[in-house]
Amino acid sequence: MNPELDQAGVKIIEDVYSSPEINEILEFIKSKGIKQQYGLRAFLFNHPDVAQKLFTDKLIAIIQQISPNCNKSIKSIYFDKPPSSNWMVNWHQDLTINLINKKEHEGFKNWRVQDQRTIVQAPRKILENIFTIRIHLDDCTSENGALRVIQGSHKNGVVNIKEWAKNKRKPERICEVKRGGILIMKPLILHASRRTENQKNRRVIHIEFTDMELPEGLNWKEKIQFL
Repeated sequence: MNPELDQAGVKIIEDVYSSPEINEILEFIKSKGIKQQYGLRAFLFNHPDVAQKLFTDKLIAIIQQISPNCNKSIKSIYFDKPPSSNWMVNWHQDLTINLINKKEHEGFKNWRVQDQRTIVQAPRKILENIFTIRIHLDDCTSENGALRVIQGSHKNGVVNIKEWAKNKRKPERICEVKRGGILIMKPLILHASRRTENQKNRRVIHIEFTDMELPEGLNWKEKIQFL
């Protein structure tokens, strides 16, 4: 694990993609007729052709530095926060994984089925092993919904958000990222975002990774092998 990511729970790397590479990704999205979306789930799973544009040698090298045995993604979402579809996201942690089926195992709870996927809160051990890479297709600033995080909060496991909010003391970090940069984060880190204030898009591709395998009888819904 990367020391900075392990300690802070978040890391920003700029210039992972060139401007032409970002343009190719945006052209792909346009070619598929994908219009403004709050969050288009299973983005990679439903559009596998985009994988070759996302998993460049540079991105794969970063993934392997974080987790040398990681060869798959397990969830992806395309976010577009345009001025016409503006919203805010309250403080939360990313606690759920998407599976094909349900089979009871210790530590898996809050099962539900939605949009042809089985959703469950995963045990802490699995959540701690997941990392997320957010690919920025636009400049992301404090004025157009940059992610806000509480650094180090991922080390506290699953947090009662209401209780935490009453006693919030640690200052937040606003994670500004330029077009072509990435933000890497741990799903247990407390994070939020404000509404866009500058009338500009904030398009992000959110991809989750792990090198862990699930207990017998459980299978990732959106597993994509990139190696």
